[in-house]
Amino acid sequence: MSRVLLEDAPGKKVLLLGNEAFARGALEANVQVAAAYPGTPSSEIMEALSSVAEAAGIYAEWSVNEKVAFEVAYAAAVSGLRAMCSMKHVGVNVASDAIMVANYAGVEGGLVIISADDPFGHSSQNEQDNRMFAKFAELPCLEPCNPQEAKDSVVIACELSEKCKLPVIVRSLTRLSHVRGDVELGPLPKEKRKPNLKREITYTGFPAADHHKLLHERLASIRDDLEKVPFNRLEARGGERLGIVACGIGYNYAKEALKLLNVKDGEVAVLKLGVPHPLPKKLVGDFLKTYDKIYVVEDGFPFVEEQLKVMCYDLSVHPEILGKLTGHLPMEGEIDPEKVTSGLARILGIDYKPPEVKVPGDLELPRRTLSLCAGCPHLATFYAIKQAIRREIKGDPRKVSVVCGDIGCYGLGLFHPYNMFNTHICMGASIGAANGFARTGLDNPVIAYLGESTFFHAGMPPLLNAVYNGANIKVIVQDNFTTAMTGHQPNPGVGVTAMGKPAPRILVEDVAKAFKVPFVKVVDAYNINELIETIREA
Repeated sequence: MSRVLLEDAPGKKVLLLGNEAFARGALEANVQVAAAYPGTPSSEIMEALSSVAEAAGIYAEWSVNEKVAFEVAYAAAVSGLRAMCSMKHVGVNVASDAIMVANYAGVEGGLVIISADDPFGHSSQNEQDNRMFAKFAELPCLEPCNPQEAKDSVVIACELSEKCKLPVIVRSLTRLSHVRGDVELGPLPKEKRKPNLKREITYTGFPAADHHKLLHERLASIRDDLEKVPFNRLEARGGERLGIVACGIGYNYAKEALKLLNVKDGEVAVLKLGVPHPLPKKLVGDFLKTYDKIYVVEDGFPFVEEQLKVMCYDLSVHPEILGKLTGHLPMEGEIDPEKVTSGLARILGIDYKPPEVKVPGDLELPRRTLSLCAGCPHLATFYAIKQAIRREIKGDPRKVSVVCGDIGCYGLGLFHPYNMFNTHICMGASIGAANGFARTGLDNPVIAYLGESTFFHAGMPPLLNAVYNGANIKVIVQDNFTTAMTGHQPNPGVGVTAMGKPAPRILVEDVAKAFKVPFVKVVDAYNINELIETIREA
């Protein structure tokens, strides 16, 4: 893969994973600083970039969290370099504090934020649609539909970012990040930029009202450019009464639906939309004026569908807008070709039944539950926690204790047969929630459970809070010296960087001692008896 990513062969077609295509796009866009925090479905972007960073003459890092990753990339962009940060959708929540001022402050070099959304929550705790965040932050957003567009989107986003001096969000999805497809390579840059920090300028959001106005002016400056983004395309012959607005990966599903229903050319027009925010008003407005019915195909929230309804009001046109809000597509979960086809069939009055999945009737399979890997130390720790509670309090652990879970492989502890956790919210929330439970008056031991990568990401502030405010909680950090769930990426406790360089190894126990935690002990998870007694002692 490293050879393909570094190959300077414009016009050559290669097979790339969607996330690898984003990485190649960063190289073609002359991105010189890239930062990320691991999170499915985004992780392979940095995996690919870090594997070639030294050879490509760029800097790539796994940051301790998404906020830091954005700030690293932002500083590079302020210095005139092109930069990129990538993260899963919930990572944008972590980075939002910085993003919501960087949009006011602006950039000099192109800055791309890749948000890999996860409809259905295949590996996530929610389904948030970060096109909504683009609107909230008043930033441009691109939505590619295949690996080719994924690569091209980074180049286009950098160009748009430099023109309007704003970060640009590129939205991916699980089904794009983890699909493979043909990608035609573009040229790699011949020269690297030198930093050019304009020291006479202070990049800030103050005064807020003035910078908010500047944000609006900058966004307006690229409206014509957004109309011309090649991801937007009208496919129509004229005379069609039904139009489909297909957003991002929804375009692939819409085309498949037309094929499955044997809809002939000239019967349905398709507007392929690759800029969900701000909408290309002329292109979309003309489409709304032309068709009696419009079927909106998008994965996530009814983001474009709602905007079309508003535009219809402004334009005084009255096509019937159909989609998620009308029940033609589900509001929850991810869309797929069958769901899109079923909705289109209803609109066209075509009798359609999704193909049945045939399973041999006599096939007997044992019931399988979600399970941790064989030999995983979390298994031993789960067992030890339950045994310690039984021996110390003489009761069912679920009834006589509160255990707060966190984000990691150990999240499987939510399910049977482990049934470990009372709460499971977000990175670092195990210790944060434990702080709260300790103040409720519950006569139960309160335990927070998390891994070391999560501890470095978001667990340190709530631990410090517990010490400072005297919360009576027990914190168990399962340190397996890797960020395991997302693919064994390094973290500050490993002693190596994303680029394979040696780094100081930060130990969780040293941090805890520096925070003056009164009881700190390191135990081998496979030494079951010692682990049980240590938990009892704590």
